Amino acid sequence: MSSRVTAWREIPKAELGEWNQRLLREPTASIRQFPYLNEGHRVSGRIWINFPTRYAALIEWGRRWTTTPRYLVHHSSDGKTRFACIVSIGVRGFRFGCIVDGPVMMDGCPVEPSVVHDLLAWARHNNYVALRLTHPSGAYLDALAALGNSDRTDGVPFYPYPISELYVNLSSDEATVLASFRTEARRRIRQAGEAGYVITVDQEPDALEEAWPVFQARSAQKQISYRSLRLWKLIMSEAEPHQAAHLYTAWREGVPISAILILRDCTTAHNLIGAIDRDALGDAPSPAGLLHWSAMRQAIKMGCSFYNLGTRSGSVYAFKANFRPIEHNWPTPLTFAIKPQLYQIWRRLLPVVAGVVA
Repeated sequence: MSSRVTAWREIPKAELGEWNQRLLREPTASIRQFPYLNEGHRVSGRIWINFPTRYAALIEWGRRWTTTPRYLVHHSSDGKTRFACIVSIGVRGFRFGCIVDGPVMMDGCPVEPSVVHDLLAWARHNNYVALRLTHPSGAYLDALAALGNSDRTDGVPFYPYPISELYVNLSSDEATVLASFRTEARRRIRQAGEAGYVITVDQEPDALEEAWPVFQARSAQKQISYRSLRLWKLIMSEAEPHQAAHLYTAWREGVPISAILILRDCTTAHNLIGAIDRDALGDAPSPAGLLHWSAMRQAIKMGCSFYNLGTRSGSVYAFKANFRPIEHNWPTPLTFAIKPQLYQIWRRLLPVVAGVVA
């Protein structure tokens, strides 16, 4: 076996907790590389919400049994360490890999092309058909393209990547952050505070069970799927030892009205999921702005520099825009054809498959 193949080794599950802690100290490590997020794939083949389709149940079943996170580490002779989470999709002999915002260089330096070349050798040895990389830097992906048979395209479109996200800049001064919001956001935060909502903050996974009726109600109202309670409880459980997941819930007279689940990395608090029960809310002021402001204040205390509101999310964008976020756009992914012939067959079949499962 060549040294390039063995340069990357798989990390045992018993060591993942330690790697979560190491990644939390690395400013360049994206939340999408953390084991405590990616372990959710073992419950559902896809994280995030979605709109049900004709074959939704069949698709979810297939993803659940064909999607697995794999964690790799690379040590070089110069003492440098790199980490990568590959979301593996498919079955033996017909497997695809997705690396979102990785690999991660553990000392903050850019990952050298030679390290990615070693990763391609590992993927070839492990019988992958293709490996898709997404990264916030298009120039970085362009530099990697020469390493092998590659395409600047989304070669694995059934596993989502961030096309664009909305980030609020945080500073250590809460008053400065609050003043940066639009007047409408500050007004809604004030109104919710005066309405007498009780805001709870929980790290224990069981707390999500009490707030889950909010997500169930919103799912029925908007015809969207929040995945399963089990999925989000697993992510909270994986993150709990590192104080990295917080559930914020707004209550009125003992009834949950709105909730958001926040997961953080070294620099950013990320809004994973959120919902509001419009029926339970009635004519009262919405507590949504107050929940996000509560989460931002906690993120500031924990040393975060950014708060990720997520995507534009259709009609919810008007609400998010009141926080004056900066939009970050991700370039088109880079897909390496590890097995070019099988990959070309896949590309020809893709339009037919997409018509069924997209």
